[in-house]
Amino acid sequence: MICRAIMNRPLAVLSLSLALVSGCVPGRVSRDGAVQINLGKLLNARVVTTEARGRLQMADHSLNHGWDSVLITKSAMEVAGSGKLNPLPDVGFFPANNEHPEVQLAYGIVGGGAQVHQSTNRTEVYDVPVPTNRYAQLQLFFISAAGATPVSFKLLYADGSTEERVTVVTDFYFLPKTDVANWFVLAEDFGKVNLQAKMTEQTHHYIHGYNLNPEAGKVLRGIEVTKKDSGSVLNLFGVTGRKANHE
Repeated sequence: MICRAIMNRPLAVLSLSLALVSGCVPGRVSRDGAVQINLGKLLNARVVTTEARGRLQMADHSLNHGWDSVLITKSAMEVAGSGKLNPLPDVGFFPANNEHPEVQLAYGIVGGGAQVHQSTNRTEVYDVPVPTNRYAQLQLFFISAAGATPVSFKLLYADGSTEERVTVVTDFYFLPKTDVANWFVLAEDFGKVNLQAKMTEQTHHYIHGYNLNPEAGKVLRGIEVTKKDSGSVLNLFGVTGRKANHE
């Protein structure tokens, strides 16, 4: 089941994890109207080394083209003896703030499975399986590695109309540019390890979030993502929506 990574934790940690992760099951609507979109078969790579019952669950891909750009959770860092770096939170849960509602990333709940959708340097077009609904907001969470990534998003509405958003995902070593609208930071100042879970950098990396701003009052039925040809690697960590009736 989708929450098996949390269920495998000791009882004391399990109680805290389930209390924090109100959006544990993708599709459930949390108190603030957040819907965690289930990326399902889109997930194709492990880029975060995690831990369950004292054993490491290793990443199988680097965020970039190499081997030394991997993320790690706090408990995995302690088991691996990775070194002194800022890790990601174990359960992949980020409480609501003024930028986003409650967010649950897949890496915290998929156990040993794939955690992100990774697109390499070539052009790729894929569909995000968004439940048909009216959304006040939809947010996508990315890491672009080995440089910035040009992307476009086509919003597909139930009435047959479409809208397009065109932007650039900043390399995850940098904060989003302040003069580019709709970008914010979900997770900040974390470090990296290699595929053997040993530290390569202590801090200074970010997961970026992007506001799609769907048209008010329209029913959204899907999102088409185009990752454009570049020398970079794009990693989609998650998608969270906020239903319109919870504004």
